[in-house]
Amino acid sequence: MIKKALLLFLVILVLNVFHFPQEDYLKIITNVTPRTILQGEEGILKIKITPKSGLKISSHPEFIIKLDNNSDFSFPKIFFTASELNFQTKQENDAILLDLEKEIEIPFKVNENSLIGKHKISGEVIFTAVFKDQWSLKTYQKFITNFFSKKNFKKKKK
Repeated sequence: MIKKALLLFLVILVLNVFHFPQEDYLKIITNVTPRTILQGEEGILKIKITPKSGLKISSHPEFIIKLDNNSDFSFPKIFFTASELNFQTKQENDAILLDLEKEIEIPFKVNENSLIGKHKISGEVIFTAVFKDQWSLKTYQKFITNFFSKKNFKKKKK
C-alpha cells in the first residue's frame, strides 16, 4: 500500500512539473525590424518587458536576457545583463529595483549562407520577481519572435 501511495505521489509530482505551464510574471513583446532581411544583412531584435501589475523586478541577483543559438544568424553575444543594457535602477525600502521602461534593441546579422524563409529567434529572461508582500522568486520566462529572410542576389559569388 505504501509503494502504491508513493508511486501515485511521484506521478502527480511529475505531472505538475512537466504538464502545467509556468506562470507568466512578465509581458514580453518582441519583434524584429525589418521583418524581411536579406542574407548577409543586419536586423534588430526589439524586446519590451513589462512586469504584471504589483510586481517589481530586482536588480540582484542579476537580470539576464539569454538568446538561443541558431546557425542561420548571429548576435554579438548570447546573453545580456541589466547593467550592460543600461537599465535605470531605483531603491524602494531595502531593495534595488530595475526600471524596465525602455525598449531593448539587440542587433544581429543573418548569415550569408542561411536558409531563406521564416526564422525564429527565441530566448529567455532570467529575473527575480519581488511581490507586494516583499517576498521574491528567481525564475525565468521564455520568448519567441519570427522574421523572414530572402536571398541576397547582390552577395559575392565564391
